[in-house]
Amino acid sequence: MAEALVKFFLQRLDSQETQMETFAGLDDQIERIKGLLREIAEFFGDRGSISHVAFSTWIDKLKKIVSDMDDQVDEFIIQIDRQIGSDRLASTECFRIELQKSESSLFETIQRIRELKNSTVTKEEKREKEDSNEQSHGREEGKMRLSSNTIEGPKEENEGNMEQFHEQEEGQTLSASSSVPFKLKYDSLPYYLQSCLMYCCIFPENYWINKGKLIRLLVAEGLTQEKTGQLLEDVAEGNINELVNQGMLKFKEEHPGSRPTFTVSSPYRKLLHENFKTGHANSNSTIPHIACRVLASDMTKIGHSLNNLRPRSLFLFGNQGHFDGHWLDLTWAKFLRVLDLEDTKIKSLPDEVGDLVHLTYLGLKHCQANELPARLGKLRALQTLDIRWCWKLSAVSPDILNLAGLRHLKMSCINGSGMKLPEGIGRLRNLLTLTGLCAGGGIAGELDRLTQLTRLGVADVAEENAAQVYAAIIKMQGLLCLSLEAHHAFNKQQLVLLELFSPPPLLRKLRLEGALEKIPSWLGSMEKLTKLRLGFSHLSEIPMLVLQILPNLKILTLWHAYDTKQLGKEFCKAGGFPKLEVLRIASYVLEEWTELEEGALPSLQCLHFHNCSSLRILPEGLQYVTTLKQLKLLPLLDEHAERLKPDGGEENYKIRHIATISFIPMSVLSLVSHPCHQTQEASED
Repeated sequence: MAEALVKFFLQRLDSQETQMETFAGLDDQIERIKGLLREIAEFFGDRGSISHVAFSTWIDKLKKIVSDMDDQVDEFIIQIDRQIGSDRLASTECFRIELQKSESSLFETIQRIRELKNSTVTKEEKREKEDSNEQSHGREEGKMRLSSNTIEGPKEENEGNMEQFHEQEEGQTLSASSSVPFKLKYDSLPYYLQSCLMYCCIFPENYWINKGKLIRLLVAEGLTQEKTGQLLEDVAEGNINELVNQGMLKFKEEHPGSRPTFTVSSPYRKLLHENFKTGHANSNSTIPHIACRVLASDMTKIGHSLNNLRPRSLFLFGNQGHFDGHWLDLTWAKFLRVLDLEDTKIKSLPDEVGDLVHLTYLGLKHCQANELPARLGKLRALQTLDIRWCWKLSAVSPDILNLAGLRHLKMSCINGSGMKLPEGIGRLRNLLTLTGLCAGGGIAGELDRLTQLTRLGVADVAEENAAQVYAAIIKMQGLLCLSLEAHHAFNKQQLVLLELFSPPPLLRKLRLEGALEKIPSWLGSMEKLTKLRLGFSHLSEIPMLVLQILPNLKILTLWHAYDTKQLGKEFCKAGGFPKLEVLRIASYVLEEWTELEEGALPSLQCLHFHNCSSLRILPEGLQYVTTLKQLKLLPLLDEHAERLKPDGGEENYKIRHIATISFIPMSVLSLVSHPCHQTQEASED
């Protein structure tokens, strides 16, 4: 992983150029070090035939040099952050001396590389000369033999031998290809894919990590290579997809259309287990002294083990207790870049969190914290702040306005409202993700400054702020995902949609929550839309006339979206919804779906009915949707279940071609409401 260390550290030094004040007076020295690192980086692609032993010797030295420099940079930034005046000058001078030592070490390394390359070239030239003499001598002998012998045997036989030789050669190649060792395949990966796969190994085998979270972590950890004109997040996603294609990462969806999750394939996990510096801590283990990423299920039992470490990441898993707020000690925590407390019971964060100047990722999703860390504004390196469903947290302090590097601000309140943000949020021009914000309080007027957003979620959209919200969205030409919610949408509050609105051209995912009078006409023009959810719309007119013409729509959720007792063939004409793969319908009032035209829903794979407690008829024509693989009815009326039974059910012919059918009968559902019963799911495969 020396190549990754060098190139990612070089990338880090390039990014430090934005901190001109911190590195004032060190520019020339840092540029020289970057030049040496670039020369070393080029060598990895031009190693030639240097022996493995010689290569390994200087690689080990190089890794130590770069790791030490990384620590020195971290320590220097910490010191400068705490100091002023003459103290800063003294720290800068000490750092300069350390850089000079590193520069000398790097120069010696390059000299050694050059010597190895030169000695290798000399040996190769000598070997080539010897081979050339042998070949020349062989050609002379061959000419002598050809002049004195006659080639016997028919031409066809020689051709047959040649064909047989090629077949054997091809067979050997195929055999070798099919038995390529996992290590050989891993070693052939570029450094950034190796780093990505190794990072994924830090998570337990039974832990499947969400794709979006994994992308944000890879960027925050500095493990994503830069590409001109591309967002780091897009590059990270491409790396993940490549590892999936190579069979090194496994992925699954809890249900069709849900967000994919990932884990490392077992052979590669076993291969890499001894190679990464990670501690999996529990009550019966000690953390390796070299661990730089620590995962713990009980913080109270490992605190003492961290004192001699410099971990870069700390993940707390499981049911963390309500322990004292002073569990974070800067002795070991000051180098942290990632602090992930998702799904823990931690109620308060220690004040020391505000001193983690290197922190790039703070995950508090589903925590029980009532407030954000004190001195939040000091976390100037922070890229991701995830505070979704964080207990009673309902507002963010003005400190957040100091986080100029923030890329992802993910919010959501447990009370169904948006999170209140301070005035000035439009200053955060690096934001790519902004979700769960309250549109009230004048914040809507600041959104038009955030034109770089790719994901936006706005709650509490109402008459008084709708015009500003939609005017801002129109300017977000790179927007990919959009969510708009009325205040307490589930309580039949109206979502204001403007008819004179032109959605961003690249928008792929749209979520509308709240009562609607009608479907806006602009919805039918969204050619790139792949995922749509209409929640609590309670439409009185059928929306499918507009929706079924969307050419790329793959996932459609109608969650209490259309209040009707009966659906007919008007739901979808033949050829309608050409690419729709997943259809989810939730409705308390729907009683029957009578008919479906043959040729409708030509790509449908999954049909889910949720909370359709009155549904008693599935459509005639469902049997013609031959692409359908999964049907869920949660719940299902008992008499309807009888008619769908495979052994004599009069309506079974409609669903017998479906591979997986899942349902919960109403009789079972009434039983599970008793505290002594657990939910059961009957299934037919």
